[in-house]
Amino acid sequence: MKGRLIFATFATFGILLSFVLFVIVLVTFFTGLIGAPIMIFLTVVFSFISWLISPWIIDQIHKWFYKFKFIEIEDLEMRSPHTAKFLREACERNGIKVPMLRIVDDLNPTAYCYGSYPGNSRIVVSEGLFHYLTPEEVTAVYGHELGHIKNLDFILMTIANTLLMILYEVYVIFTRVRSRGKNPFPLIGLVSLVFWWIGSYFVLYLSRTREYLADHFSGVETGDPNTLATALVKIAYGIATQPDTLNSKRLLASTRSLGITDYKNADNVGTAVSVAAGVKDIESRKIVEFDPRRVSKVFLFDIYNPWSKIVQLGSTHPLTGKRIKGLMELCDERRISPLFNFDEVTLEGHKLDRGRLYGRFFLEVLIYFAPIMGLFFGLILTVLKVELFSIMLVTFGMGMLLKAIYRYPPISKPEETTVFDLMCDPYASPLRGKPVVLNGIVIGKARAGSIFSEDLAIHDVSGGLIVLNYESVIPLFGNIYFGISTSKKIINHRVESLGWFRRKVSQVVDLKSILTDERKYNSYTRFKAIALPLILIAAGFIAAVVITIAYVFSLVG
Repeated sequence: MKGRLIFATFATFGILLSFVLFVIVLVTFFTGLIGAPIMIFLTVVFSFISWLISPWIIDQIHKWFYKFKFIEIEDLEMRSPHTAKFLREACERNGIKVPMLRIVDDLNPTAYCYGSYPGNSRIVVSEGLFHYLTPEEVTAVYGHELGHIKNLDFILMTIANTLLMILYEVYVIFTRVRSRGKNPFPLIGLVSLVFWWIGSYFVLYLSRTREYLADHFSGVETGDPNTLATALVKIAYGIATQPDTLNSKRLLASTRSLGITDYKNADNVGTAVSVAAGVKDIESRKIVEFDPRRVSKVFLFDIYNPWSKIVQLGSTHPLTGKRIKGLMELCDERRISPLFNFDEVTLEGHKLDRGRLYGRFFLEVLIYFAPIMGLFFGLILTVLKVELFSIMLVTFGMGMLLKAIYRYPPISKPEETTVFDLMCDPYASPLRGKPVVLNGIVIGKARAGSIFSEDLAIHDVSGGLIVLNYESVIPLFGNIYFGISTSKKIINHRVESLGWFRRKVSQVVDLKSILTDERKYNSYTRFKAIALPLILIAAGFIAAVVITIAYVFSLVG
């Protein structure tokens, strides 16, 4: 209790002090007491201090909120002698101090590292890593994290993010500057904002590149890239199937950029592993063997679908299929037999209809941005002296309507299929919904621990997992009622779900209906998606009529 009191005291006063200092800096700047160079200098100083003390802060957060345990290399040796031996030897070979080791008491398999410099780096793994992975696979995961430390990734990412912060500060500063005559400062601020936005994607690209390098380091140091590849798919399986608690979900979310994989991408690969391992019972969560050739089929989307490049842009991690492809190429370089046969994936890829893939992709990009193009068209008409408010409502609504109609086509003859078959479809889209029927058991809510969440998770007959997105006809309150009351009647029951399948970073079925043995529950996903833009269009026309009438009366008057 005394330790917790000390932590609470330092944390409270530290946070309050930082708030006060931040407010003082803002006040002194906007009152003209300090200038832009000093503001940027303070940004760099704050970033440096944050980088220096962040490992200690993360230690304390994990200790109190995630049952974080400090262990020594000897403790790891008792759990996994193979891993401890590897760590000692790899650190000696690369001139690295053996990192401080931590274990989080959570069965979701994950691993990550952090620190200010290699000498004070930490490697954190969860109990789930030892539950789902073999000792050799655990070693490969430690090798990946050691690769981040060897490559100084946390230092590079800190510098990159500091540069981004400076660009954003310049935007804030120069959009507030006032001067007489021609004022170039807002333009400088706008350019800085554009650079910040573009730079954010370069930082994400840098992050994805560092993941590839860490994978390569692990493959070389362990001597077998296959072990990290199988570890990655088993981690995805564990995250996808392990029952979530509020703490475990928060842990995965808070360490998303640090973790060995993006937990939001886990369902895709996790489903493939579940099917390939023949897991029909969701309670049978620990797997030992699976068929890599079956898992490889879901990677067609990752490798060949042009949408995969877009959905990956906003992620700190590459798609799992691309990472495993890189590891298998490393196997070829080192003359090791690859477990995942990407030659077959390549053959299947060459058979794909490129015209269909890319023609549909470019069409969907236009439809995806149709609402924004509608707004832009409205602004152009404004320049031409056409009334702004009403025309923008109409053009924006028309763009939304086009997008909704394309996303949710009418369902006449839906395909009865499985999640695994849907995941193997290289033509899948995050925008165009595919009418499907899925049969399975609802295993719980998509957002663990949320009593208000209306979305459900289903385990289908093939062993696949997917989220069912429900929408009540009554906005917000209808969804809350379904989440609190109705969903309890469906969980652990066999259902037939009808809706539209879409594949993004993770997969989802937007429901039209869900049928149990007792009754049918309708979902109004398509209705709401079409109704809102129709309301906006109608409001725009009504506003135009009202404005026209008012203008006529003003002329008469």
